[in-house]
Amino acid sequence: MRARFVTFFSYIGTRFRSSEKIWLKEGRNHPDPESVQGLMELALLKIRPLNYPNVFLSSRTDGGVHALNTCAHFDLERHKELVYEPPYLENEINKYFFDNNISIHVKKCLQVNDDFSARHSALSRTYLYRLAVIKPEIKLEEKINIATLIPIEEWRRCHFIKPKNFDIELFKEGAKYFVGYHDFTTFKRFDKLNTHKHNRREIKSIKVKEGCPCVTSYSAKRDSCFNYWDIEIHGRSFVHNQIRRMIGTLISVATGKLQPKDIQVMLQVPSKHSWHSIIQNCPPDGLYLADVEYKQEDLIYDPNRLNILDSRHEFLE
Repeated sequence: MRARFVTFFSYIGTRFRSSEKIWLKEGRNHPDPESVQGLMELALLKIRPLNYPNVFLSSRTDGGVHALNTCAHFDLERHKELVYEPPYLENEINKYFFDNNISIHVKKCLQVNDDFSARHSALSRTYLYRLAVIKPEIKLEEKINIATLIPIEEWRRCHFIKPKNFDIELFKEGAKYFVGYHDFTTFKRFDKLNTHKHNRREIKSIKVKEGCPCVTSYSAKRDSCFNYWDIEIHGRSFVHNQIRRMIGTLISVATGKLQPKDIQVMLQVPSKHSWHSIIQNCPPDGLYLADVEYKQEDLIYDPNRLNILDSRHEFLE
């Protein structure tokens, strides 16, 4: 019997090429151990389902981007009327990741109805960008690399910068322009193959608040050289590289290279030519897919609801 499952999981993305596997002309039934999607499929193959366990991700992330709570769905087929138990799947998948030193952790598995889609059923997504700005009183010579001050626990987990000036209030003022429904063509990584796609997206909210270092008690004894900031961006969907380019733009505003109102122009004139060359695209290290939200009823398996849908379909025919 074939059944659909959804899994919520986290990962540290430093070692992965991307979350999505490479597509081959031969089809999608192939392993890809350099992607989150491919590794999830390899883990599911270990339980020997009758079908190839194609995994469908809720969101695609670039290499180096992390996830705190993301989601995927997959179908598994078993002999006769047997269905895999979700706790069994959680244990077997996590065992495979742990035994192979893979930085993915499954939090939960649930059986869901066959019409559930991890990507299309999502109501919204929340991203977190962790930014660390060197404190004004810390004087670092130009020749000294900022890496000498970064705690080892934060390696590839946060974006560290050492601007001469940084005004967090200007950063917050610039962020206000992004909230709402806009065309984000200016903030998209240009791709000749996808120029026909529309880039209008809604940013529901942006929150900028003080963060903290993710360090051990040993490192915490030392005085921190940085002010940490957490930027939470909430929306339904995003274009490629949108958040990293948004953060890079806001850093340019906070350092005085751009005015907050320049962001309004970049949104009102959506074009790759509206992008300012002085803006540095932020690295993936500080970006986290923090959460993917769904309707609670969509996460509950209800065979009667499926029967109702089938009967409606027959009636319409």
